[in-house]
Amino acid sequence: MQVDSEDRYVEEAGHGGIPKLPLALGVLALIIGVAWYFSGDTSQSETAPAELVVPVPAESPPPLEPETPPAPDIPALSPVTVIAERIDPNDIVIPEPELTLADSDPMVREVLNESLADSVFEQALRQDDLLERGTAFIDAAAKGSILNKVFPLPPLEGKYSVVEVAGKTVADPASYQRYDAYAAAVGALNPQRLAAAFHQFRPLLEQAYANLGFEADDMDNSLVRALDQVIAAPVLEKPATLVMDITTYTYEDESLENLSPIAKQLIRMGPENQAVIQAQASALRAALLGK
Repeated sequence: MQVDSEDRYVEEAGHGGIPKLPLALGVLALIIGVAWYFSGDTSQSETAPAELVVPVPAESPPPLEPETPPAPDIPALSPVTVIAERIDPNDIVIPEPELTLADSDPMVREVLNESLADSVFEQALRQDDLLERGTAFIDAAAKGSILNKVFPLPPLEGKYSVVEVAGKTVADPASYQRYDAYAAAVGALNPQRLAAAFHQFRPLLEQAYANLGFEADDMDNSLVRALDQVIAAPVLEKPATLVMDITTYTYEDESLENLSPIAKQLIRMGPENQAVIQAQASALRAALLGK
């Protein structure tokens, strides 16, 4: 995958339906080693993701200003530094000087295989240009959006369904079960090991981020903002009312419909799965910042 300044995320105008999912958090996790998290789901059907296609504008627009407050820096680690004495120094492996983006995939797979093997995210490791894909994903997630097809994952089983409750259309709670495997895979990840993986590949991640046209030193801030997007998603006390908009369901409540794609995706997964993913995002954020 050739990466240049036009491969950064550009938010496309959509018609406002409940967004496609990519379980981005797992993938977000993947990058940092995550947030990783999320592959394509529509409110009507699921199709296998096609090859990676990053939106390319006719002209490169200026970077979108984040709506959230400036994110803190992630402290740099030396080989002997331990975050709050909770990361085993043996988990921190500084890449060999000769390691480059072009030949980093085998090492990335080796480091992440233990955490992602036998999970729904294992398929993501089969892609090439993992770190470049990861930084593109982080850039989008920091803005509350999801790049579909960056990390293709197995399609969801079953169909999205709705039920009528007191004359209102709401998501069928049975639909939440479609995301159980993804939430379980994210819940099984070790935030400390993911933080160690981030530090292992940080120089290359910064290089890939710079190749998108951003400041390399801002990559860690972008990652923290991506995690904050996940953490900030509201938890609904009861299912929200849906209305049909041509072929997709949208939220009747405009405040919900205007949420970021990541927030709406988390709500779509159901409160229990959402809680698992948000807890892991919080734990990873703390591990990265040494709290």
